[in-house]
Amino acid sequence: MDRREFLKIAGTAVATLAVREGVGALVTEGMKKGKKVVAINGSPNLEGNTHYALSLMGDEFAKENVDFSILSIGREKIKGCIACMTCKETGECPFATDRELEIIEQMKNADAIVLASPVYYGGIAGTMKQFLDKAFYSAGDSFAHKLGASVVTENHSGGSVTTESLNQYLLIRQINVVASSYWNVIKGHGKEAIRADEEGERTIRTLAINIANALKNQ
Repeated sequence: MDRREFLKIAGTAVATLAVREGVGALVTEGMKKGKKVVAINGSPNLEGNTHYALSLMGDEFAKENVDFSILSIGREKIKGCIACMTCKETGECPFATDRELEIIEQMKNADAIVLASPVYYGGIAGTMKQFLDKAFYSAGDSFAHKLGASVVTENHSGGSVTTESLNQYLLIRQINVVASSYWNVIKGHGKEAIRADEEGERTIRTLAINIANALKNQ
């Protein structure tokens, strides 16, 4: 083999190695890019049952290296939608607070959105509903084709109705709703009682596992 042939073969080998290393770097970078889930906690009790339910999801997401954030809205002073239609021209609700805009932006950037609320008189907590009305009307187009789910905490009843109400926001905005093994409702009056709801806990954990698996296939 003369010198020219040797350099040609060596050059091909180096180029092949460089391509392989480049592909490997891309694969590694892709693996590093984590999926993001944001949960909107509509309870005014920041460390209450709804937060506990979401923390169960957080346990499962951590196992799958899914970035998970709980964003509390229940104690904010939020004005309801007045149907002024300004957001259709500007893309933002003129009555949204800085906190609302911050949360909406995180929802836009998330791969999955979880809506969580306690049951108030058989429905969504008031402040939560006022936020959702504005967020999903003004920015709902940005949520299309993400993954989504609802989580509800109840004392005695109203969980399935509240779940259905939350799911309407997701479905109308073309969000792909992820299911669990049962309704995503966990029951109990107070911390001790809700921690005793084994079926509820299993359902919420299963929901998180299903969301994580769905994210892998995106």
